[in-house]
Amino acid sequence: MAPLRVGLVGLGPVSTGPFNSGEWGIQHLNAIVKSPHLELVAVCNSTEESALKSIANHGLPSTVKAYGSMEGIASDPNVDLVAVVVHLDKHYTLAKTLLQYNKDLFIEFPATPSVTQTSELAELARSRGVKTIIGSQGRCDPAVAMLRELVESRVIGDVVYSTFIGHTSLDASQGWPKAQSGALDLDSGISRLNIVFGHQIDAFISVLGTFSTVQSTFKTKEKTTRLLDAKGNVVDPSYQITSPDIILVQGVLKGGATASFQLRTNKCPADGVGSRWIISGTEGELVYTGDPGFFHMGITGGKMTLKKWAAGTEEIDFHSEEGEYFGSIAAPGINILRLYEAFAQGKKSSYASIEDSLETQRLLDKVKQNAVWAP
Repeated sequence: MAPLRVGLVGLGPVSTGPFNSGEWGIQHLNAIVKSPHLELVAVCNSTEESALKSIANHGLPSTVKAYGSMEGIASDPNVDLVAVVVHLDKHYTLAKTLLQYNKDLFIEFPATPSVTQTSELAELARSRGVKTIIGSQGRCDPAVAMLRELVESRVIGDVVYSTFIGHTSLDASQGWPKAQSGALDLDSGISRLNIVFGHQIDAFISVLGTFSTVQSTFKTKEKTTRLLDAKGNVVDPSYQITSPDIILVQGVLKGGATASFQLRTNKCPADGVGSRWIISGTEGELVYTGDPGFFHMGITGGKMTLKKWAAGTEEIDFHSEEGEYFGSIAAPGINILRLYEAFAQGKKSSYASIEDSLETQRLLDKVKQNAVWAP
């Protein structure tokens, strides 16, 4: 099978640190060049000169085309899939252009800042028969993929209950980078609710289905923090935090099971367990415990246990067989690579389409709208 020809929008010329402009594009590049099933054929930045600089700095072949406009890369017949890896505020406009050119696309999560915009893009993709993939990397994490397989195969019968207790160390008590201040703003598309909680809950519902009813409670332990520039200097000594650092959600899933999801923020978990996920069914129970981290970024260690009521307890090996090239890429690039591979191989259950992501985005809106704030 010929490799999937990928065009990349938003490739930084050099790595400047996590979450900075162009950095996530570098993570995509690292994933694409490792796979024999993928080929980078084009780069599009704000100008053609910028794209050429990124191509040169990363030592890419001269055959990789440089574009300074979306129309250029969208109309290139030698590009099968275009990945949009830029600031969230630009997603809608850039993705819409690609869809109007009937180009398959990859958009990072969340697809757009609003349900309205994502819904419009989903309808446009559906009407034009365009394939989409959203950067919900947690769906293809090996642990999540195995839990989904076990639940779908009814190893534990009908699911009646599930709870997830998660941890994040993204604590703002000692200061926060000004460049990522949007994470602390509840109304920002990149708030901790949308990004940190959003990625985790997306993985959760990819296994169990979404909520039919939901209640939520928020708390912000740290009301203010110091914003720091790239050199660590204080640029705002009392920045107001409106995004919660403790999130509790509970309700009933569409399949009828009761479910709860908890995410807390502090420096580190006392027992070293970053996530604990229990899925209980009519014929057995699954328990997953993982090291600190996030599914979408790639959790390095974990354990999965299956107990069938009519049999003994067994530990499940959830590490799938993958090509040797996976061993040469670290988190977060490894789950980005898994997403691309799932798309290239047609494994639809391992990645989110824009329709799937719209469902997650609607859930996030409900969680936000229904939230009761603890003092």
